[in-house]
Amino acid sequence: MKNIKKWIAVILAVLMCLSLTGCAGNRAAAGGAKLEVSEKAEDGSYVTGEVKDPAQYEQNVQGLCKFLEDCGVAAGDRVQMEYGVIGAKNGYKYVYAYGDSSVQLEVYEYDTEALSDTAKAILDAVKTEGCFHLLDNTVPAQLSADGRYMLIYTDERAAKNDANKAHKEHVVKCFETFTAYTAE
Repeated sequence: MKNIKKWIAVILAVLMCLSLTGCAGNRAAAGGAKLEVSEKAEDGSYVTGEVKDPAQYEQNVQGLCKFLEDCGVAAGDRVQMEYGVIGAKNGYKYVYAYGDSSVQLEVYEYDTEALSDTAKAILDAVKTEGCFHLLDNTVPAQLSADGRYMLIYTDERAAKNDANKAHKEHVVKCFETFTAYTAE
């Protein structure tokens, strides 16, 4: 029985790892959801969408997802993740194309009053290192100020392309706006 539980845990960890490393990214590039690239303003910056009022949304991860969708920074199907592998209470992923790049955006919610050892280890790593380690992968992530929400944003062009960098900054701004409101 113990061996079966170990194997199930390993299989779940591998599935989570694969989802976090962008294996589904090919679906977006092959005709899935797509966000249009922001227009370039006269000053050279990129025009980003409006940040909505977080008071109009449920104060949970589903509300965060809807908020990100309405702010125009998440596209495609909202897919529920195997959030328990990282000790989260709930979590969702979006995979979409932005320009000619594949983007993976994930959000997770934690029960900060009842964190498992796994959740504590992951949240502590993100707080101190800005990432956590799952199997042999390093996963960059960002936490809300109160530690209730975690954002994982993957776009290989965000460091090299100004439009992608602006999109990532807008995603982070929307995430911070929602999570700051829910922490009040």
